[in-house]
Amino acid sequence: RWRNPEGSLVFPDQFIRSAEACGLIDELTDQMMTRSFEWGAKWMVEGLAIKISVNVSMGSFERLNMPEEVMLAAGAAGMDPRQVILEVTESRLMEDPTKILETLSRLRLKGIGLSIDDYGTGFSSMQQLKTIPFTELKIDRAFVNGASNDPEARAMLETSVDLARALGLSLVAEGVEVEEDWNVLARLGVDLAQGWYIAKAMPGDELLAWWREREG
Repeated sequence: RWRNPEGSLVFPDQFIRSAEACGLIDELTDQMMTRSFEWGAKWMVEGLAIKISVNVSMGSFERLNMPEEVMLAAGAAGMDPRQVILEVTESRLMEDPTKILETLSRLRLKGIGLSIDDYGTGFSSMQQLKTIPFTELKIDRAFVNGASNDPEARAMLETSVDLARALGLSLVAEGVEVEEDWNVLARLGVDLAQGWYIAKAMPGDELLAWWREREG
């Protein structure tokens, strides 16, 4: 989220495509990585050692120097690269698959995790899982929200869980908003979940207080 000067929130779907169209997406991504890694390092010092995920547009992986840039940003912030996950978003098809696959493979060799975001929508496919060295699969909220009473969504969710396990991938469920869906994920053995049932999106300086309150 991006808070504008008037104080209201501007959501990613309102500016990501514009940034891509204007050639600003790489600069935006670099700034997001820098700030995210800085927060991750601060939280780690306070005892909250969590992985930091950053959404990256597919086109940004066409930069052959990207792995080195990510390592430099992580090192400058004091962030362990093994705690970094780049979430691959597919707002458009790969223009140069060979170049992108080379960049993604080099990122994995450096210990950086790769997540396929919003799996089950857009251009996501099993072919992507076969060719790209992903470490994590994020199930789109469309198959999570309401899964407790929607047989079709539940079937898609269960299929995704089985697929992730067969491929040795960590599994993240997006869009958890009610306890009933949380319980479904727990019974299926999903690794991680995100959504407003757990916490609303918050500024970085509020996370530690939220965490300590939940830890008791």
